[in-house]
Formats: sequence, structure tokens, C-alpha cells
Amino acid sequence: MIFSDVVDVLLAEHDEIRRLCSAVERSGDRLRGRRFAVLSHAVHLHESGEQAIIHLVVRDLGAAAGLIATMRLAEETALLSSLGTLDDLGAGDPDFARRFAVLHRAILEHLTREELDEFPILRRRVVVQRLQGMSGELSGVQLVAAT
Repeated sequence: MIFSDVVDVLLAEHDEIRRLCSAVERSGDRLRGRRFAVLSHAVHLHESGEQAIIHLVVRDLGAAAGLIATMRLAEETALLSSLGTLDDLGAGDPDFARRFAVLHRAILEHLTREELDEFPILRRRVVVQRLQGMSGELSGVQLVAAT
């Protein structure tokens, strides 16, 4: 798939995270842990890139944009904490499915907020060449985070 800019990359990652969430939710006991690990890794990589690149750029686009970036960062901190808690709990725990359902909703809400609030700001206020360059920066951050 060819991406024209960083927003396209992030939208594709959002689609993949949504797919992974659904896969965890549909999984039987045998696969749930492995699928959750894949999801957790994908979310961590995605958020590391957004935190290092996207939110910093949005924050520099004015007070209102800065507030949006700050709210998304707070959501991400909570999501990453919840992922860690579920990882510690383990997919075999009887409460895992209920807790994961809550996390799944929170992830979906967060992704939607980024798509409705942050991404339009980027597309309106950042020149196309910079958005294209940010794709490479995002990949670099995620590559480092993956190691």
C-alpha cells in the first residue's frame, strides 16, 4: 500500500488496531493471549510514534490544538496502563474478557477522537511536504521502539 502522508499511515494503523481488537474479542482461550500480545505491541508502536512526532507538531499549532494534543496524550497514557494491567492479569483470567471489552471501547473512542480532532488539524495546518516527511520520521521512531 502506498501512503501519501503521515495521516494516511496513521489511518492504516488505526484500521489494523481495530482489526486486532476484534480478533482478541472473538478469540477462544487458546488464541486470546497471543492475539492480545500482537495487539499490545501494535498499540505501543503506534502510540510511541504519535507521542514522539504527531502530538508535538499538533501542540505547536496553537492553544486549541495544544489542548487537543494534551487530551490525546492523557488518553494514551491510560490506554497503555490498561494494556499493562491486562497483560499482568493474563488472558486466561476469568475477568479478562470483561476488562478487555472496556479497553476495546476506550481504544475505539481514542482512535475516533484522533481522526476527528487531530488529523484534520494536521491536514489543514501542516504543509503537504511536511506531512510526507513526517511519515519517515514516524517509521524511524517506530523502528527504534520495536527493538
